Amino acid sequence: MTRIKDSIAVIGEGITEYYYFNSLKDEFTQLNLRPMYPKHSTSLVDLEKEIEKAIDKGYNMIFCVIDMDNKKEGAERQNYLNFKKRHEGTKIIKNKEFKYTIRFIETERCTELFFLFYFAYTSRLFHDQPAVLRALNKHCYYEKTEKFFKAHSLHQYFQRHDGSFMTALRNAAKSMKEKEQTGRDHTYSQMAELFETLGIIENEKATSAKDGVTSRKK
Repeated sequence: MTRIKDSIAVIGEGITEYYYFNSLKDEFTQLNLRPMYPKHSTSLVDLEKEIEKAIDKGYNMIFCVIDMDNKKEGAERQNYLNFKKRHEGTKIIKNKEFKYTIRFIETERCTELFFLFYFAYTSRLFHDQPAVLRALNKHCYYEKTEKFFKAHSLHQYFQRHDGSFMTALRNAAKSMKEKEQTGRDHTYSQMAELFETLGIIENEKATSAKDGVTSRKK
């Protein structure tokens, strides 16, 4: 195992998260940020393989970005909760002197809700993922296709169409607060928690780098 100091892997369930987090690399210039996704399917088995790859490569913080639209009930929900319980938290590989943390970041119904939050807040119940996409398309044209993602750097694309990353963060945080207050199980995103953590690490590394430059000048 080759350790990658202060490194972060973001594992989505598909290409949407992969391309979105790639579009944010210029916003988090101090971070060793690597988006990843299962290449063959979106099953928990394949997600687990990506987690194992990230651990093996020495990433010490791993975020799993999860769509909750197909994990709301029955066996699929229970399988996911068991999977999350098994993997989430901080673990130590003693024989390799390596510690890593895994966190699950959930959005209901899907990551596109966070994209919608760039433009407006809503707590309405979306019955399926296409309904979220239709709501987003009222603010800017969007396709859930690799061709579209390759043609448009998503974060910059939303901001060019009068969306705001800070607005998205505030709306995501608001959705979680309302979820806790009302007990609703729909239309929420934990993405603000992810970016809060990334922001803290980014600031710490920027301060450390600045202090290092100042020390060398003395």
